[in-house]
Amino acid sequence: MQATTVAAQGTAETKFNLVTFSVHLTATGTAVPTAKARLAKKVAGLNESVEAMKTALNLEFVKNSVRTWSQTQEKHEWDGKKQVFQGYEITYAFHFDIDDLEKVNQVYDTLTSVPEIRINPPVFGLKNRDRLNKRALKSAWKKVEERFAMECETLGLDKAAFEISNWEATYSDSQRSDRVAKGARAYAAGAPAAMAGAARGSAEDVVESAAGPSEPTIGFTVGLASVTANLEVGYARRNQQTSNQ
Repeated sequence: MQATTVAAQGTAETKFNLVTFSVHLTATGTAVPTAKARLAKKVAGLNESVEAMKTALNLEFVKNSVRTWSQTQEKHEWDGKKQVFQGYEITYAFHFDIDDLEKVNQVYDTLTSVPEIRINPPVFGLKNRDRLNKRALKSAWKKVEERFAMECETLGLDKAAFEISNWEATYSDSQRSDRVAKGARAYAAGAPAAMAGAARGSAEDVVESAAGPSEPTIGFTVGLASVTANLEVGYARRNQQTSNQ
């Protein structure tokens, strides 16, 4: 029969080693073929800009990280009390990952200089989160052992007379990506307030591209990736036969 349960929480932190960028293009037309043709020109321009960026920054994307998708939908606008059909809107999304965090600011600054695209704030992540989970679990287990030993000593019990009967571990894979996005700021002194405000937006915000060659570079405060492990361990008295062995 279970005698007691001891619970503890362990945490582990490490530097991010992966960054995801997402950009979007849209085009409209009274007919789908018209919208497609307009979008195709924008996509071609984006591809040229991306290849030029990779060359200029000596940049490589993480293998198999490029993802694209497209969506077509009708476009309506309110005219008085009813919606009026305006044509079709096609959206194109382009995503890629890099593992060179020293180039994050340069990549973001370059992408915001490409005409007619929208770019999301970069999302920071980890290539292997399981390692961090393991470190957090070890931290939680150490605390459980220390607490159980303290309880036994306080209550005058023999710690060796108990064994683990069951346990449950849960992981809260939390990362400070929302704070990362809020930490974005304009580095140059005297940056416009509007630009600074946009840089502090959450990761859900979309930043319109408007950076020019004479404008300040937008930088990001990366912070750390963090996970938490919650561990509950149930202890029961050893049976007499086990204790005698």
